[in-house]
Amino acid sequence: MGSKKKYRKSFAEAVKSFDTKPQEEENVASDEMSADTLKKQVDKDIEEEIQELESEEVKEIESEEVKELKVAPKDSKTKSVKEEAEVSSDKSDNKETKIDTENKTEKDTEKTIEKNTEKKTEKKTTSKTAKEVQMSSLEHEIRGDEELTGLSENTTYITKGTGISGDIDVDGDIEMLGRVDGNIKCTGKLVVGGRVNGDIDSGDLYTENAHIEGEIVLSGHLRVSAGSVLIGNVKAESAVISGAIKGDIDVTGDVEIGSTAVIVGNIKSKSVQISSGAVVEGMCQQVYASVDINQYFEEGIQNLDD
Repeated sequence: MGSKKKYRKSFAEAVKSFDTKPQEEENVASDEMSADTLKKQVDKDIEEEIQELESEEVKEIESEEVKELKVAPKDSKTKSVKEEAEVSSDKSDNKETKIDTENKTEKDTEKTIEKNTEKKTEKKTTSKTAKEVQMSSLEHEIRGDEELTGLSENTTYITKGTGISGDIDVDGDIEMLGRVDGNIKCTGKLVVGGRVNGDIDSGDLYTENAHIEGEIVLSGHLRVSAGSVLIGNVKAESAVISGAIKGDIDVTGDVEIGSTAVIVGNIKSKSVQISSGAVVEGMCQQVYASVDINQYFEEGIQNLDD
């Protein structure tokens, strides 16, 4: 805008100057030059002044652009420095955040590993304890069976589903889970979990869900479990009865009758212990007791006579 105003002022001054020249030199112009030559001269002078003014404006514009260019690199440099500083700070922040995240992930992984190891150890310990409990229960059952039966290495086994017709005579123990139609004789222990139709002569007799029909003569202990049925007379040193017996019982020692027992027959023993719930149809006599019962009654009668 400033350059245009200057251009207008200089053009007006030039016109004025050219307006004054013809007045001063009227005589000379009239003599030497014509009107055409004067116009041409004026036009040239005007063009020259316009060119000078334009050249001056161009120079001024160029100088201003140079100044702006000189200032711009500084600004760009400062901007680039600032940008680089910001980028570096961002990078450092990113590195720090990455390091923090890596540390957090490492800690989390360590915690998860510790938890998994603890869970695994707990599972192992629980499985071990469960296995130990099972093993202990199995050992207890096996020991209980061994204590009840006490079978030796010299044992004859008659498996379930096996049937024998005829007498059996064994020097040792017998475990019979099948069926025997005949008499059984053994010097050791007899364990019956099946069916026997015949007489039994052995040391000890243990029954488990057994069915026996015949006379039973034992030199040792009789144990009749619940669910077992014996039909026939029984002789033994001691007896524990929880099953059913139909026949007379002759035991030189103690007799224990459980709550699930059913006995139809007379009992001779040293002592009898009958649990509540047991059924006994017969007479109980303690003929093998060390107490002389008649003595008490005879002394009582004598005291009455005196």
